[in-house]
Amino acid sequence: MIKKIGFIYIVLLSIVSTTTIAQDLDSKISTVDSIKNTDLVSFENNYYSALNEKVKGNYQGAIELLKEAIRYSPNNAAAQYEISVNYKNIKDYRRAILFGENSVIFNKNQKWYWLNIAEMYSVIGDNKNAERCYKELVFLDSKFSPDYIKSIAKTGNLELALSKVDDLLSVDNTQELLILKRDLFIANNKKNDAINLTKELIKQQPYEAKFYSDIAILLVGENRTTEAKEEISKGLAIFPDNPVLTRQKFRILMTEESLEQAISLIDTSFRSGKLNFNEKLGFVIDFVDLDPNHEHSDKLINSLKKWADYSNEVGVYPIIGNLYKINNNPEEALKNFKIGFENGYSEFATLIEMLALEQELKQYDLLLSDSEKVIKLFPSHPVLFLFKGFAASQLSDFTKSIDALNTGLSLVENNKELELEFYSMLGSSYYGNNESEKAFASLDKALSLEQENTVVLNNYSYYLAEEGLELDKALEMMNTVISLDNKNTTYLDTLAWVYYKKGDYNKAKGILKRILAENKVSNAGILEHYGDVLYKLDKTNSAVIQWERAYEIANNSDILKQKIENRSLIYENK
Repeated sequence: MIKKIGFIYIVLLSIVSTTTIAQDLDSKISTVDSIKNTDLVSFENNYYSALNEKVKGNYQGAIELLKEAIRYSPNNAAAQYEISVNYKNIKDYRRAILFGENSVIFNKNQKWYWLNIAEMYSVIGDNKNAERCYKELVFLDSKFSPDYIKSIAKTGNLELALSKVDDLLSVDNTQELLILKRDLFIANNKKNDAINLTKELIKQQPYEAKFYSDIAILLVGENRTTEAKEEISKGLAIFPDNPVLTRQKFRILMTEESLEQAISLIDTSFRSGKLNFNEKLGFVIDFVDLDPNHEHSDKLINSLKKWADYSNEVGVYPIIGNLYKINNNPEEALKNFKIGFENGYSEFATLIEMLALEQELKQYDLLLSDSEKVIKLFPSHPVLFLFKGFAASQLSDFTKSIDALNTGLSLVENNKELELEFYSMLGSSYYGNNESEKAFASLDKALSLEQENTVVLNNYSYYLAEEGLELDKALEMMNTVISLDNKNTTYLDTLAWVYYKKGDYNKAKGILKRILAENKVSNAGILEHYGDVLYKLDKTNSAVIQWERAYEIANNSDILKQKIENRSLIYENK
């Protein structure tokens, strides 16, 4: 049975960063003074050529030139720094840090050098060394004090971080430092202190909407929901249409299970002309997040439908479609994806979801026509031709399928998995088009990409059996398939069919009988094959019973009808 199936020196001087030239000029000059004139020329040629390569994005080339430059001036901090930056650009942090540390050894008074390695230590999670670098930075520029305190906190020494921030606050009581202290309280699980400090921030800046949301989140976390609602109400009195505050109020209502009020608020927000699409979408995200079991999806869908009705916002329909998908209603999901598409919604990923639903629901006429429409929008995406080729093959238009698949295959670049899908499907379509040699050639190409692909091996074996060709090869392939998956009834049926074609009817019978006994399958193809095997074993009455069972499932099969009426096989396959 078939298994069905994704420059120039002057220009450089104008663009090179001040961190590499202007800010390090004194250091460079002091180093250059000790270089011989010939060495100076060699250094500068390599150095500025490296900067040129860096601008072009050739980081590895820049590194090689800079390494050549430091042969003439090993202690040049700027060159060491530039090597570090280029290694960082290619994410080789070990070497980037090594040369970055060299730059601060040769010039410890350049803050950008310290910042470079501090940031890299943070990236790799070396909090102790990050703290060391930020500490040096603070000596050079006090504006890095908050970063230093954060680095202390990351080492786990929250009490020291709080102490440091208090020292700074005693000198300059800024909002940035207060927020930092508040965040340290939260990290130190001092939620009440964080709440009180946020209240202080609100007193200082009553027209900062975010603070009202921040305090509400903290209060909810401490089960002080009534206070949270009061703070949100204060904020909304000042900022009545603020999406952040409105969403926070909505989340509180959902948390309290005040569903009707929450739905009323979401309807009002959807209707608001002062919120943009993404701000409204935020409410949908919150709803789904706070309704993890999807018990109230129907209410959200109704609200979304009302939004779509009065706004003509076609982007709402895919959202509705996805909600129906979550609720295992693919028919309604497809309906809404289609409405969006027919009204001009053309986001690629959403259209792929639509086509996938059409395939899942076996709506092959629709899949064929819609894949052709989407191809007009995105003519260079090979996966679209895979959908078209599959749909056409299911409608037995194998010529159209082959044309689509070959076109799609020509668009595939460096994607073996997708290539394999195309060759596998081409094998099926060529076979359906009575082009066996091309079918087998396509399947051979598929196997060259993945030797043990069970779908390809199964289909290849089945076609060989149907043709009565290389049955030993077919059996060998099926033995490989069964060794990888011995539970799949489709594969077992193919194995039985190979034995049937080899004339080993008892083995075929044993496999098919076990499939039917163990799986209680209602598959017309397997039942028909079982009947054919029984007939070959001179059990005509039992064979007819199996054909009749198959006909009840596939009642449009003329072949089965003739077998039943004639009580015999009406033809022998090749």
